[in-house]
Amino acid sequence: MELFEEAILFYADHPYEFVVDIIEATPTDQQKQILKAIPNAIKERKGISVKAGHGVGKTTIESWVIIWFMTCFPFPKVPCTAPTQHQLYDVLWSELAKWHKKSKVKEMFEWRKTHFWNKDYSENWFAVAQTSKEPDAMQGFHAEHLLFIIDEASGVPEDVMEVIQGTQTQENCLIMMFGNPTQIAGAFYNAFHSKRQFYKTFTLNSELSPLVDPAYCKDIADKFGKESDVYRVRVLGEFPNAEPDTLIPVDRCERASNREIEVGLYEVIELGIDVARYGDDETAIYSRVNKEISEEGFFRKQDIMVTVGEIVKVIRKYQKGKTILVNVDDSGVGGGVTDRLLELVREGIIEAEIFGVNNGSQATDKDRFINCGTEMWFYMREWLLEGKIPNDNTLIGQLSSRKHHGSSTGKEMLERKEQMKERGLVSPDRADAAILTLRSLIYGTTQTESRAFAC
Repeated sequence: MELFEEAILFYADHPYEFVVDIIEATPTDQQKQILKAIPNAIKERKGISVKAGHGVGKTTIESWVIIWFMTCFPFPKVPCTAPTQHQLYDVLWSELAKWHKKSKVKEMFEWRKTHFWNKDYSENWFAVAQTSKEPDAMQGFHAEHLLFIIDEASGVPEDVMEVIQGTQTQENCLIMMFGNPTQIAGAFYNAFHSKRQFYKTFTLNSELSPLVDPAYCKDIADKFGKESDVYRVRVLGEFPNAEPDTLIPVDRCERASNREIEVGLYEVIELGIDVARYGDDETAIYSRVNKEISEEGFFRKQDIMVTVGEIVKVIRKYQKGKTILVNVDDSGVGGGVTDRLLELVREGIIEAEIFGVNNGSQATDKDRFINCGTEMWFYMREWLLEGKIPNDNTLIGQLSSRKHHGSSTGKEMLERKEQMKERGLVSPDRADAAILTLRSLIYGTTQTESRAFAC
């Protein structure tokens, strides 16, 4: 479809109408506010910064804006960036492909995995996707009409943001930042605080979006409370409060869940298992390979022998030529699981090294930590600076909700689970299981059988 010059001039100042008429989409009220603000932002040489809960359609807005800008301005350049290839190519660029195909201007443009261009002017009328790992990726873009799309802006390095923000005073240049508000520092945070005068700011609240199932918001509220940081970030689209007695900040968990790493060669797989039986708690199984923790299964209200069977399946999944370390929370019903796994090893049915872990036993750094469990949680806090965890609401919520305080002996100690339940929180079963995958990094692998591993 070719647009007449009069239509182009109209839509250049009316991106909302462009989305409705040309892309044939129906923006939510929240999305509409952002689209309506874009023309004035360009005229006033301000950026647009959007913090969002989950599922509110922020990536959809980004793809709409790319198509609008590419259609309504001559010879534009649209650099798009995000911290990870997954977010950039699998999420943003695939969303762009979807709306490009639906639009009335689809014949004007060509879409490929990393580029989107005008068919008649491919060399100087394009959008390009480049991860934000290096500042050079965002340098060298010069055009009369320039649009920067920054997705998951909380995770973009500061030196990259500085390069992009250096273009903000140019005429007909627009910087748009989108993201979940996970960090209380950096350029994205500053856009809502100390640098607010340079941006038009918006918040996409999951509670108010028709795109979000209310059950999602209720689930997060029921598990962690509406006052929790995980609810603030993942539902309200607000920055975390970061209470000083919270052991692991939610922003650290969020970064670890979105991190891209190379697993590389490995010989050892370490499992962490937190065992429940017939109560309200959950049996959780995680594995760790080098710096990546992965979920293997979650179960409720099942016999411990069935749980043993699930663990055996995971062991056999990884067993070929590898060393399998299996760490079981040995307190309570977990003791029976440890017993049976050790028996299966002795009978030659499985090959693995089994460790029963008693979180109440003595820490290695006994002058600092009151027990082994506290020591492992503190270790996880540091490991998250470089490691990767699943992007799971429940795991992130559990890791970022537990508090700590000093004991009467001056040692660090975790908030007891009874205290957590008094605050309306569930037992942190997934967090405990994920942390158990780190046991060998703290205590080594020399002890292959133990009824209560001496931490």
